[in-house]
Amino acid sequence: MWGRELRAGLIFVLVSTALGGAFRGWERAHHPRFEELVRSLVEADAASSSSSGGLSADTSGLSSGDARVGTGTSRPGDHAHPRNAQPPRPASMDIDRADTEELMRLPGIGPALAARIVAERQANGPFGGPDGLLRVRGI
Repeated sequence: MWGRELRAGLIFVLVSTALGGAFRGWERAHHPRFEELVRSLVEADAASSSSSGGLSADTSGLSSGDARVGTGTSRPGDHAHPRNAQPPRPASMDIDRADTEELMRLPGIGPALAARIVAERQANGPFGGPDGLLRVRGI
């Protein structure tokens, strides 16, 4: 009644479903909840900053729904914490004027690629923006 391929496909689907359910159950049992993870990180951060003499984070009013990570907003009474500050913006570089040594300071650009960038700029004119760098082979 059923062909060999149909039986093999049915067995594959049943085994895959069973394995997926087993893995999902294992994953739920072994991964902590997000709120617990945030709470433990906030407590560890407060403990490390208070033991090192830094600023202490106010965690007394946090409940599981109040954990805000990296939102940049603060409530009255919250203490400023260096980790909540905006990261410094990288210095800008004019790719139409940078020489080989300046270009090599950028991550992922070595001497050969920097030389190709400068040669392309000299041969075909300024790039006009970061998208113009796509004309250079290797980027």
